[in-house]
Amino acid sequence: MLNFEDISLNHKQNYEKCVAENLKLNSISDFNFFYLWNTKNNVKIAFYNNYVIVKGIWGKKSYFYSPSIANTEDFDKIYSLISEHQQGKNFYFAGLDKDIVNNIPCIPKGCSISFDRNASDYIYLTDDLKNLHGKKFHAKKNFVNSFVKNYKYEFVEYNESYYDEILKLYDNWMGLSLHAVDSKEKIAISIALEHYKQLDLKIGLLLIDDKIGAFSVSAISAHNIAQVFFEKADTNYKGIYAMINYLTVNNFLQNTEYINREEDMGIEGLRKAKLSYNPALIYEKYLLECKYE
Repeated sequence: MLNFEDISLNHKQNYEKCVAENLKLNSISDFNFFYLWNTKNNVKIAFYNNYVIVKGIWGKKSYFYSPSIANTEDFDKIYSLISEHQQGKNFYFAGLDKDIVNNIPCIPKGCSISFDRNASDYIYLTDDLKNLHGKKFHAKKNFVNSFVKNYKYEFVEYNESYYDEILKLYDNWMGLSLHAVDSKEKIAISIALEHYKQLDLKIGLLLIDDKIGAFSVSAISAHNIAQVFFEKADTNYKGIYAMINYLTVNNFLQNTEYINREEDMGIEGLRKAKLSYNPALIYEKYLLECKYE
């Protein structure tokens, strides 16, 4: 029987222990992925033997995730635990990777599997984003060089004195955004700013004339895989997104092998931006929908 609790910082160590044996590029392997989005106490967590299972309530739907799945035997056990917990109520089992889905011998009755392109992760080679070598990165390199030439800037690491200014920059960014913005994103960012030390987050600030022009929030997993959670900038400065990306990689993430910049949520502009950095692969995720009612 699963015993779900509100996710807390006390769960971080056990969570990481459960996924330690699985070298996963999947963004849900990082505890921060769920902790930062627990914006309305909508994320619960349960441990069962060596498994960790996360339950998120998004809208009125229940989504379950388990980054501790290593094979179809694990999938079968975790699916059975979730199904028992739901007691005949509909649910989604999300974040399943392609290898697991391709090897499920039989889809459970009442369930269907679909490719979740909007939730699939963008994976980049760190060397690519660190060096911007070659023709395919020519435009990004030009943006960086132009920014260096035209602006007086400094890259610094976050401390609490910048808290209010970061949220002010976020409010300005949101007001100019060309696509719909999740109203809970600001809460998630504030959680990162308040608990960055306990979560081992790296928060970089791009200062222009001593004012914050951009910021990024990232982390490095035990497997030496980096993950970028947030990146916001004042687009009045030409090339600023290319610059904050470049500086974050070269100052914080330079010794990793891969960088996961997470999903695009089906937002056309965000998808275009993430593809423009030439991902090494799109980490495909699948959704198991189980309907019983």
